[in-house]
Amino acid sequence: MITYQLSVTQGFPLPCTEDIWNEIIDRPAVKNICDQIAALDPEAPDFNDRKQALKRRLPIIIPHARAFVNNKRVSADAIPSGLAMLDVDHVDNPRDWWNNIISSFSAKSASPLSDELVASSLRRHGIVLVAITASGHGIRIIGERLERESIEAAQLRMATALNITEYDAVTKDLARASYVVPRDYILWIYAAGLFSEEDRPDLRELPALPPHVDPSSVSPESNSGTSLPFREESEVGSLSYRGIPYADIVQQLMLSIGAADGAEQGERNTVYFTLANYMRYICDFNVDLLLQVLPTFGLSEPERRQVIASAIGRPRKGYLPTVLQSAIAICERECSALGGIPPMAKSTDLALPELPRLLKLVCRRLPEDYRPAMVIASLPILGTLATRIRFEYLDRQEQSLSFFSCITAPAASGKSFIRKPLDLLLTPINEQDAIEREKEQAYKDKLRASKNSKNQPEDPHACPRNNGVAISIAKLLQLLTYAEGKHLIGIGEEMDTLVKSERAGVWSQKSDIYRLAFDNAEYGQAYMSDASFNAHIKVYYNLLLTGTPNSMKRFFKDLENGLATRVCFAQLPDTSFTEIPVFAPYTEAERAEIIRWARQLDAEQGTIVCPQLSQTIANWLEAKRQQAIDADSHAMDTLRRRAGVIGFRAGMLCYLLENRKFTKTVGQFAEWVAEYVFRNQMELWGDQLEQELTGALDIFSGERGSATSLLELLPAEFSNADLIKLRARKGQSVKGSAISMVLNRWRGNGKIEKLSDTKWKKL
Repeated sequence: MITYQLSVTQGFPLPCTEDIWNEIIDRPAVKNICDQIAALDPEAPDFNDRKQALKRRLPIIIPHARAFVNNKRVSADAIPSGLAMLDVDHVDNPRDWWNNIISSFSAKSASPLSDELVASSLRRHGIVLVAITASGHGIRIIGERLERESIEAAQLRMATALNITEYDAVTKDLARASYVVPRDYILWIYAAGLFSEEDRPDLRELPALPPHVDPSSVSPESNSGTSLPFREESEVGSLSYRGIPYADIVQQLMLSIGAADGAEQGERNTVYFTLANYMRYICDFNVDLLLQVLPTFGLSEPERRQVIASAIGRPRKGYLPTVLQSAIAICERECSALGGIPPMAKSTDLALPELPRLLKLVCRRLPEDYRPAMVIASLPILGTLATRIRFEYLDRQEQSLSFFSCITAPAASGKSFIRKPLDLLLTPINEQDAIEREKEQAYKDKLRASKNSKNQPEDPHACPRNNGVAISIAKLLQLLTYAEGKHLIGIGEEMDTLVKSERAGVWSQKSDIYRLAFDNAEYGQAYMSDASFNAHIKVYYNLLLTGTPNSMKRFFKDLENGLATRVCFAQLPDTSFTEIPVFAPYTEAERAEIIRWARQLDAEQGTIVCPQLSQTIANWLEAKRQQAIDADSHAMDTLRRRAGVIGFRAGMLCYLLENRKFTKTVGQFAEWVAEYVFRNQMELWGDQLEQELTGALDIFSGERGSATSLLELLPAEFSNADLIKLRARKGQSVKGSAISMVLNRWRGNGKIEKLSDTKWKKL
């Protein structure tokens, strides 16, 4: 089965049956458009534009896909049809070209081949359609793919069989469209192969199943709303939710409601009703399943059915009740301790790489646990020093050394340790700011002295760059204008200072400015009043914040606005009940060398290029892309992109500190920053972002940011049922379309191969 669409710009993909195919290829409009294309003058200067405009009015077929998840023609959502399309371009006379192909078959035979024998030969090679393209100067061939054969391999096999030496080798996109042509453009067709309605078994959509159901026990025709098959009492212990036996969750709930020892005479109905009221949320509100997983307490089946029916009939919340969430979390922690799903690696497990000389000096006098946070805290300062540096990222867009860092730790845990090292690094900026503030004050004094005078003093455009975070929008915009492309730096040692500005009503604009600053995009405002500052400029602004985890949550409460995904987070170790950490002072020589490095960075300017660093980050991004595919995590895929940008910028900074040479230190430092930022963002925001991106059910995972590789957790050879059980265990969708999409994504990326209808092998 293939799909079709009204045009490349209209409608959405629908199944294309043989009847639909015959209807659209016989439409007068299709023939009329192709006739107009054929009548165009190839020598006319607007030939290609007019040809493309006409083609875009034609219906399309999508031969590589039999369906699309979400009804959008997007490759990532395509379910393969089992067909492959071969394009042969720049054919002057397609009919003669095809006759020559047919003649080549006869040349290999002892006698001329009849039409029947030609058809048999084409069918033997899996060819189901040969047609002239809408342009009139190309051939389109569609054929069947063999078991475990890629589109590219199928194209090569067909081309070899037909003695075709040149063809379009990039036609392998699952969403690739082919313009519909009139019937007389079709040179050969085997309709039974092109429009077979037999679904490939491994791609058949199963009904939505609750996490505990083995899909092999449910036929494809089953309705997901029907009752579950009855299970014997001996099987009850095998029933589970997200890998946790229902019995364990029930036992934890009984502890929570004060019925750990069971229900006594006189309270059995009440306890049973309470358990049913909670457990219904994770039993699909299914009476039969609840009967199996809840203890009987000596009640008869009719009594229990009646109680369950009453519980199911109560109003439902749109989320799991808190008591149930808590029970699941406790069970998951116990399950993890006993060998359950392992959590994703944390940033605290990541050892510091070899650091450039300056950062070695900065971290030398700090306890080891504080050094990663010190590195992250230094990035905005170092980026502000090297503000005149520009470079291109992988997408060829110009970038600067823009960083946002956020250091979090509980109260009284030593967050202020960053102050002394940063004061040393800020020396050149603070010296320049002192001069700028003097100019600013002198101007204010002159302005005040000449208040009623016609001759007003000229504004010197004084621009101190280190101004804290308690600054008005108008003042910030003025300083950004006066800075003329140099970074300003905002340092907030108490994040709640910015939270208060949110309450004052100015946060929405500052949030916009911060987001734009990450990419040095433009921001502007215009007011009628002369008292306000009007401007439209590129934003160069770096930010460093520190605060408690609670203040961080208050500050980054709106994950949708994208600011949190642009921030380098660092979490200090918990110092509860430990001795006070010791931060030894720098020696005079160390202080002098740190300041010398800061001055050197402050003098740097120009555009730098480091192809080795580009390759390093490209490799890291690809590894993370594969990890996201394995885990089927949209959050990982989103966060890796921002972390890659931050890692690249950090690598460019290290490149400067290594005297503009790509060393092993540069590559390792860039990778470490990218990985450290990525892990912290996943740990802090992964679950929430996954929910927002996909609407996933993963509300309460035992480990925050757990995006464990699904593929790793599966055995070397696995079945569809194994994948469904594992996804259910993680609270992910087990709908047939979701399972098909994951399997196709893995298969398309060469991670698995098909063994049978429902069996797969990891590669």
